[in-house]
Amino acid sequence: MRCLIQCTILVCTLFYSVISYGQSEDLFMRIWKAKEEVNLSEKSLENFNEFKQEKTELLAQIKQLEDSYYKKLENGAKDEILKKKILKLYERKHHLIDDIKSQAVKNKDEALFLELTEHVRPKDLKAFLKNVKLSESQSELYKIWLDAIQFTANGSQLKDFALWDKNGTKVKTTNLKGKIFWIDSWASKCGPCIKKLKQMQSIYKQYHPKGFEILALSWDYTLRGYIKTMDAAKADWIKVMNKHEFNWLNVFDTGDQIMGDQFGSVGKNILVDEKGIIIGFDLHPLEIERILEQKHQ
Repeated sequence: MRCLIQCTILVCTLFYSVISYGQSEDLFMRIWKAKEEVNLSEKSLENFNEFKQEKTELLAQIKQLEDSYYKKLENGAKDEILKKKILKLYERKHHLIDDIKSQAVKNKDEALFLELTEHVRPKDLKAFLKNVKLSESQSELYKIWLDAIQFTANGSQLKDFALWDKNGTKVKTTNLKGKIFWIDSWASKCGPCIKKLKQMQSIYKQYHPKGFEILALSWDYTLRGYIKTMDAAKADWIKVMNKHEFNWLNVFDTGDQIMGDQFGSVGKNILVDEKGIIIGFDLHPLEIERILEQKHQ
């Protein structure tokens, strides 16, 4: 049973946190190995379990309020009070995550830090490397990790790329300069991904005429290329895209590492400003809407 649980956790970690499709196995297997070589202290384990419990409770509250908010929105009613409540809960979640990461860095707690791999951003790794004395091999691993996630750091220049839409037309991020645009990674079998894109439809409708763009990148073949043919993966992508009327820019990643290099995993997203600078990573639709509201005040 313990082995099964460990294997399940490993699969989830690799699936949701992988940074580069070409290098992910090597990098994250090394991170996992480093994780197995250190043990959480009794106090750290207690704190980590409290963190997970509070995060789970926050996400449950958010889901309940979101269901109500989007149901009202479907009926043409936009509940600003409910929206503010949801955003406050997201702020609480961000603070919760930041607090435990800061705790791991301050206490030089490598075991706890590695438990938070999913939430680690470049600033966290930089602080950890500055505060913690590591062996040469450990330092090398952490620096490789830092280089990998630097692609999506706030304040970084977007690494431009080009992919093809369903009609074979090449879509280039360079052509989006001058606009605020949101790039989202998703797959046709990812329920949360589809839910998020559906939540973006009203935002797109309101702000697209003002210059906002969405570029949705399908990761169907990259994820399932060894199970289905590319044609089958594309068919799944087009079917779901048409069903839900995702009528923004949609492109398909063929496994050429763009998805892994840029995002790390399916379901992640970045918000890019008019100059091609990343101004948000892994944002909720209502957080994106708040940024757009501020831009167009």
